[in-house]
Amino acid sequence: MNTTQQKKLTKLVKRFVNLTWYLFVFLAVAWPIVVLVVGLSISADPDNRHVDIHMFSGFKINSDVSTELADPNEDGAVMLLSGRGDLKIENTHSRLSWYLSAVMSQVMLFIFLFGLWQMRSLFTSLAAGDTFTLENTEHVRVLAYVVIAWNIILPALQYVGGRVMLNDIAFDVPGIRLYPSFELNVGGIFVGLAILVLSGVLREALRIKQDQALTI
Repeated sequence: MNTTQQKKLTKLVKRFVNLTWYLFVFLAVAWPIVVLVVGLSISADPDNRHVDIHMFSGFKINSDVSTELADPNEDGAVMLLSGRGDLKIENTHSRLSWYLSAVMSQVMLFIFLFGLWQMRSLFTSLAAGDTFTLENTEHVRVLAYVVIAWNIILPALQYVGGRVMLNDIAFDVPGIRLYPSFELNVGGIFVGLAILVLSGVLREALRIKQDQALTI
């Protein structure tokens, strides 16, 4: 890729990042208003509620209680099914689950916006022709921490929030047990660490370049 093509691609990515930034800033402002309006409109009567939330959870189905899952050809056979998935909770019996789910989304949105701001600043600098600068290496370093934080905080919020929400809905079906899912994204954390190493390499290369310039 020649210099002209690289500049065009950099400007294109910069426009896309800017557009994404303004879109998510709008969502960050509008979402709390939507949450408050919907939360206040949740009816006190469980039969009249129509608010759904989504959460990641695990499940276990024990056929020792759910007899329809037992093998009819074996006496006392027990089948245990388990897995993880996206759980949709319909018509929550209180506002707690709705607000908690919204707060979790807002926290992750702020982390995303912070990372997006660093990326926006980085590509603004690159589009202006300031490629090899200390500020750019700092943006890359902060982006690495954002990626690592995202992949640690998200599963932690899903677990803690999921436990509260499962207690809130008081799910009680014989033979079926739901539990909050906690899975660290090891791949995402590794990517963050790789970016962190890259930022250190760029910083060291910049230091060597500056030392050479002073020597000359």
